[in-house]
Amino acid sequence: MGKHKEWRKIVKRERRRRIRTQRAKERDFNFSYTDEDQDLLKEQEALELHRIEEIEKQNNIENEKWLQAEVIAMEQWKKIQIKKEMLRQKHIEQQAKLKLEWEIEKQRREKEKERLMKIEEENRKRQEIFMSNLEKFLNGDLTQLPEELTVLYETRPDCDECPFFVKTACCRFGDECSRNHKYPGISKVLLAENMFGHFGLENANSNEYDTDIMLEYEDSDTYKDFKNFFDDILPEFQKFGKVVQLKVCNNFEKHLRGNTYVEYADIHSAVLAYRALHARWYASKQLTVRFCQISSWNNAICGLQTRRRCPKGRTCNFLHVFRNPMKPSYDENRHSERQERSSRSWRWSESPERKPIVSPRRSSPKRTDKNDERYYRHRDRSRHESRSYRSSHRKKNS
Repeated sequence: MGKHKEWRKIVKRERRRRIRTQRAKERDFNFSYTDEDQDLLKEQEALELHRIEEIEKQNNIENEKWLQAEVIAMEQWKKIQIKKEMLRQKHIEQQAKLKLEWEIEKQRREKEKERLMKIEEENRKRQEIFMSNLEKFLNGDLTQLPEELTVLYETRPDCDECPFFVKTACCRFGDECSRNHKYPGISKVLLAENMFGHFGLENANSNEYDTDIMLEYEDSDTYKDFKNFFDDILPEFQKFGKVVQLKVCNNFEKHLRGNTYVEYADIHSAVLAYRALHARWYASKQLTVRFCQISSWNNAICGLQTRRRCPKGRTCNFLHVFRNPMKPSYDENRHSERQERSSRSWRWSESPERKPIVSPRRSSPKRTDKNDERYYRHRDRSRHESRSYRSSHRKKNS
């Protein structure tokens, strides 16, 4: 019942609205405009036309601006596309260039590898010929030295000779030196690099903040250990022939520190020693023995060091050598008892060796080394006093 009442209200309201609309239309149709109303309508129509024209004019201007912007955007887009295409082409060219370079580098590496293999094969064959001729020379099948044993190896044949290498057979720059180093095939002189290792030599060039590390260590201790080292190695070197010179360096530079030079009376003995001692072990260290040329020991050894006036000190590149307890040529009696007690020192390796025929050598009385010990004791005492003074002076300043 309630829904029917609401429906009737809606119908009546719609009927009244239609009646009002019809009456308003009839009123407007029968309405007569006055002259003022007609003028006002004309003005309104003119204003409306003017507004429409302005709108159309503004639309045209905006349209032209949009078209111009579109043309500019298209030009920029085309430029970007052209640039992208150029970059793509450039990338393709770079890839092709890199591929070509890689192919060239690959071919170069293959050629270099083949060249190195060829050189290695030639060196192997040359080494086989060298060792074969060396064995023949040692066995006495050859009376003269073959050419393979007398060839000099040069690091930089087109450069001048290194003056330090000519005199000492060592250079602080090694084979990277800008001058030429000549290595002989064989010679009477053998060089065992860094054979004598000692705490006093290895720690002498320590950092400046560690200067106190050597305060309780004296040079006389180094010399005493050197004498033991000398007594230990000399009989081993004499097994292969007569030793003319035996020099052990006490330089502090790495390329000279502990270097041991051995000069034999003949090449045969030097070759025997090289074949037996190279790559052997001594004092837990593998030896590196090579042939070298020392034309004059006076030129190789620092003359001012013998007078204890070398201005270079620890940085000197000439040989600073220990004073031998005795001459190598007169040491047979000195070491005879030692050889009877022990046929081999504990420092030497147990690698098998060939026993060469040792040439007879002269014997002479031993030379004492009391003057050397007196000199080292006096120098150690003065150094210890100066170090104690510097230490106390630093404590006072601190």
